[in-house]
Amino acid sequence: MALIDVVPPNDPAEGLINKLSSRTNITHEGLNTDDYVVQKTNWTNEWNSFCSYETDEVCANIPLYKCPTCQQYSFWLFFVIIFLLAVWILTANTFVIAYVIKEEKGNRTSLGYLKGSLAFTDLLTGTFLVCITLPDIVWTTQLTSEELYIETIERRNTPTAILGSSFYMLCMTSTLYHLVLMSYNRFAAIKWPSPTQNTHRTKIMMVFMWMLSILSASYPAWFPGSFQFYYIYFAFAYFPNISITTSKQLGQAFGLFSIMVLPYLVMTGFTIATAILIRRANQNAREQLSESIRVRNQIIQREKAAYKTLAIMELGFTVTLVPALVALALTYAGQGNDVMYIFMTYSALCISGINVLIYRARDPDFQKFVRHVTNKPMKRIKSSFRHDTGSTMAV
Repeated sequence: MALIDVVPPNDPAEGLINKLSSRTNITHEGLNTDDYVVQKTNWTNEWNSFCSYETDEVCANIPLYKCPTCQQYSFWLFFVIIFLLAVWILTANTFVIAYVIKEEKGNRTSLGYLKGSLAFTDLLTGTFLVCITLPDIVWTTQLTSEELYIETIERRNTPTAILGSSFYMLCMTSTLYHLVLMSYNRFAAIKWPSPTQNTHRTKIMMVFMWMLSILSASYPAWFPGSFQFYYIYFAFAYFPNISITTSKQLGQAFGLFSIMVLPYLVMTGFTIATAILIRRANQNAREQLSESIRVRNQIIQREKAAYKTLAIMELGFTVTLVPALVALALTYAGQGNDVMYIFMTYSALCISGINVLIYRARDPDFQKFVRHVTNKPMKRIKSSFRHDTGSTMAV
């Protein structure tokens, strides 16, 4: 999520310059940290819940992992949580992709291709957590308070910051647009039923969807004069930041917000429309088969199952993304804080760990595939254990 400052702009680079004295040639493009004299030690202004506000004074020259004003267990508890989330996302979605590949080509449906593509985009989230978040947690704790703030400024608008911000945005936009296309696929299958599914058309829509996801994720990079890219130390991630001082910048900020909100509204609309179509179809079936109580009960059960799937899909998406959007809106209103940024950052990514539960966990064929794959190594371990035990007893 982007960080949005309202007037007056709050550029961290300005804050750093005000906190350094006896420096020559200090510019906004970067800082030479070889020679400076600290006049004021309030480097970071705000600390996350892992450290107290006294950290800047106490640990200006002490690495944070040794700092007595930082809660070390909080750092590493957060590290473990992110690690477990990443492992689950990578493992579960690898199974999904393997299952899609294993399916015979003639048996692959449009929805199956979409689920496989969704699993791939969820793998991007797991990769982001492993390759960016976890190393950044470790790297941040190795720095002193003073070094951390200077590093934050020196990384501003660097290729690393721009790519890191775009990668984070891609994790959300690609997942979001996949779910929009899947909700449309469900709606179209009921609205315009066909004995054969046009998988070729679905593939074309998937290519368009990926292009749209990449363009949306890189949206802030289109306006380098308005957006700035920073490493946000209390969220362990890179974000685009915009200070709204003109109507043009307000429109650009609204465009960034719309990239996340409008697809969610579209997905919600398709979900509601699908539920209405299911209800109408089942009402017609009840009227035609009202003389058969058994068949009528089967129809009612099928309707309940369809509603349950739709409700889980909407709930999973809402629980993870909407809080992040609310936090972004509060940030826009100037009400954001450090804890909110952490929650906002990783709440939206949790959907990648929930998707596989929504779309595959209830699939009996997928469950059978997972058991088959996992039983093989388990049987080998048991066989090896029995062999080793038998050999020991023989001796």
